[in-house]
Amino acid sequence: MDDNEPLFLQDDLDQQLRGRRMQVAQTVNQIPEDKFLASSTEELVEHVISRAEVEPLVLHDESATSHQSETQIDVTHDQSRVFGGRAGKVVIPGTRFTVEIPYSGEHWLFHYRTNPFSSMLPRARVDGRSVYITVALPHDADKSQFKTHYDRQFSLLKEFVSWSHAQVVQFNKALPAVARTAVEERKERLKKHGDIAEMIGIPMKKRDDAPSVKPVKVQVRRPKPLPAPPKSGLASEPGIDEQSFEQILRFIRHQGRTFERTPSTYSKHGEEDLRNIVLAQLNGHFEGLAGGEVFRGKGKTDICIEEGSRSAFVGECKLWSGPSALSDAVDQLLGYLTWRDSKAALIVFNTKNKEFSKIIETLPTTIKKHSLYLRDLPCDESGEWRVLMRSEEDEGRRVTVHVFAFNLFTA
Repeated sequence: MDDNEPLFLQDDLDQQLRGRRMQVAQTVNQIPEDKFLASSTEELVEHVISRAEVEPLVLHDESATSHQSETQIDVTHDQSRVFGGRAGKVVIPGTRFTVEIPYSGEHWLFHYRTNPFSSMLPRARVDGRSVYITVALPHDADKSQFKTHYDRQFSLLKEFVSWSHAQVVQFNKALPAVARTAVEERKERLKKHGDIAEMIGIPMKKRDDAPSVKPVKVQVRRPKPLPAPPKSGLASEPGIDEQSFEQILRFIRHQGRTFERTPSTYSKHGEEDLRNIVLAQLNGHFEGLAGGEVFRGKGKTDICIEEGSRSAFVGECKLWSGPSALSDAVDQLLGYLTWRDSKAALIVFNTKNKEFSKIIETLPTTIKKHSLYLRDLPCDESGEWRVLMRSEEDEGRRVTVHVFAFNLFTA
């Protein structure tokens, strides 16, 4: 055989992956501060993962092809042959048979020692797209030897690729937790600076007499590039943190489900009256810095936390009247919010349509068709959706919009 070299023979793969894991914090710290502050935790985590994760090796042997050609075989050291006293190198005609096996994954993985490991290594040639297993034998060799040699090498190759694949998959699974820790540690460091502390949010204090609420599980989704910093720069603006946002949503969810349990009591109300009921519920659990109401009505159907000329949180209450009105409501939400930790809730009430299931089908589709929609965010609650959107006025501004749909219809 020729043109083959031992694979999986160089440095230890575990050590290489540990080194990459240690570089995650460095990657986080190297993100420019303006981009870091303009990005949500999820965006930062996903961005770091996309840079650190490794694509594991996968052989696509179903697409393998072969090539056969004549060659010269060195038989100088073949003890079974008699050369009649000839000295020096002896070559005879032979056949060279090469199988090309496409693969996906990172090329360098073929050269790193796996765990587990075997001293019997596969021999092949690798380039950026394929693995080449070559068998070269003299013209008088039995044809079955080609298959025997190839099968042995391919079996070894598959075994080592499977070991490497398992190590890389395990490494990738651990990355989200490592990246999130690094992001949160840097955010904590930045919060200690007074000017940044102002940007992080409007302090919200939970009332002592408010009922306890079970935490909601939050999952992490996959990445997109970090947004550009907002055009307005990093001037201090009001915002709310994730924990406060989740608390607000839980109380809206509780109130909406109360409506659904006795729909005849609430279906007669209009948008503004329903808004005021939700507003009162929220102010029963939170208070502002001066001990007064932190939530107030800004427009006819809006609920907001406001400071100065900008809003840190906006809730829009709407009676379902079709996709077009829903899209207009989203436009309103996006116009009110700050660039940092921008949070919004769109609360849709159905009072006139008996086929609520059609609304449930139409609503998320309408949101995704909006020109400013970016991607879905995790949401485990039935009848609720969460999406990431961008501001029309500023490419660097991101807005999290949580959508509720409550059925108040009575025949």
